[in-house]
Amino acid sequence: MVLEGTKNAPKNRGVMSTLERRGVMKSRRTSSDFTAVKRMSPLLLGGMEKVLETVLKKITPGEKEQLEVEGIAREVEVEVGEFLPSGVRTMLTGSVVKGTFLAGEGDVDLFALFPHSYSKELMFEEVKGAVESAYPKAKMEIAYAEHPYVKFYLKGKKIDVVPAYLMVEGERIKSAVDRSQLHTKYVMEEMGKAQRGDVRLLKRFLKANGLYGAEIKTLGFSGYLCELLVIARKDFEGVLKAASRWRGKVVLDLEKCYTNDKEILKRFPEQFIVVDPVDSERNVAAPVSAENFARFIEVCGRFLSAPSEEFFFPKKISGANIGKWLKGRNFYGIEFSNEKIVDDVLWGQIRRVSSALGVFLEQNGFTVLGLHSFSDGKKTVLFFELKEEELPSEKEMRGPLLKMKEDCGKFRAKHKGAKFVEKEGRIFAVEKRKWRDFSGAFKEYAKKGFVPSHLGGLRKGKVLEGRGLIRYKDGIEEYIRYR
Repeated sequence: MVLEGTKNAPKNRGVMSTLERRGVMKSRRTSSDFTAVKRMSPLLLGGMEKVLETVLKKITPGEKEQLEVEGIAREVEVEVGEFLPSGVRTMLTGSVVKGTFLAGEGDVDLFALFPHSYSKELMFEEVKGAVESAYPKAKMEIAYAEHPYVKFYLKGKKIDVVPAYLMVEGERIKSAVDRSQLHTKYVMEEMGKAQRGDVRLLKRFLKANGLYGAEIKTLGFSGYLCELLVIARKDFEGVLKAASRWRGKVVLDLEKCYTNDKEILKRFPEQFIVVDPVDSERNVAAPVSAENFARFIEVCGRFLSAPSEEFFFPKKISGANIGKWLKGRNFYGIEFSNEKIVDDVLWGQIRRVSSALGVFLEQNGFTVLGLHSFSDGKKTVLFFELKEEELPSEKEMRGPLLKMKEDCGKFRAKHKGAKFVEKEGRIFAVEKRKWRDFSGAFKEYAKKGFVPSHLGGLRKGKVLEGRGLIRYKDGIEEYIRYR
């Protein structure tokens, strides 16, 4: 187990004091963003310093872009705020306010903070009405976290307007989204200006390696988790060096909310535990899958051994090279149409059915070397790589011990028409297979296997192989890079 270093702080900070509406909207962009690479260990060779300096210049928004994004954020706060009821406060949260957004991105998160007397349903209706009144021509979408919020686009930027309860000192959080206001205040109090560059480097590093995003589709690192890791380990290099040494359980408690690691391990079952500084009952790293946790450790080690810009900006794999990669492999896809539903619901169901089909293949004699899923929101493809192209013409099923006479009789009756052999003190039934390849296996599964409610199109799915897979080269590239 690794117990990460923590700051000297009171044992339990508790819920933070009331957030000041205007205290978070100062310009966060300064030339000190570029000092991240200059603070690195003097032991660093010029190679890593040069790579990080080059990358940081590419991913840091210029002054013009920074001002434009901040202007859009301020406009939305003022315009939407005018149509909210008296007593409802607004607060800009997220990477724009914290100064950690990447060049070319900069989506805006606006929170409408309601008194606790409002129901969640009424809060949403008020937010929806305010957005409709402020931007009547905008194409508005309803998205969902713990409860619904409004999403629309303005001047090329995605705007999320989220209803939440205003938090005051000593109060318990009523819903998960209430934490965002506390997260913003914590990061802005604890993170130094130069560390914004380190957060940007970590975000870009994770994005390039398919590890960024806490949503079900990715099961990776959230932006807030990136910020906490940088605060804890001082800079990008510190995060990677620490991660490359992680083994077993990893615990990080920045505010010493718990007396010792035993308390933390008793409270949280996950392998990777980062106690939320503003809510000690929450593990910020809980969404990170065991697979992604292990891959993060591995890719950190590779970068430290041989720094390269490709860890931040990987080269695309051409269709021709993907075609070469496919040759000699038993790689298949199942293409089908899916309902248009919320991403988290869609990807939750995709993960479940992909796993169920993988288990079915294993149970019927195949060796699954890898699986991956890809969706553009309308079409979904489940990818499977198998060891075997074709199974033997006969399959052998193990029966009961020979001394269990009654059970042996039932087994023979169940497999009427099969050949029976005796070995290892048991009876075995040998039957001819109804199907021997992936296509046959999928047809069998589609008839009676588990299919989630919103993925009914899977039962009419089309098996793809060879050149038929190339049109989903982005999905295959993800499989090649991230497995």
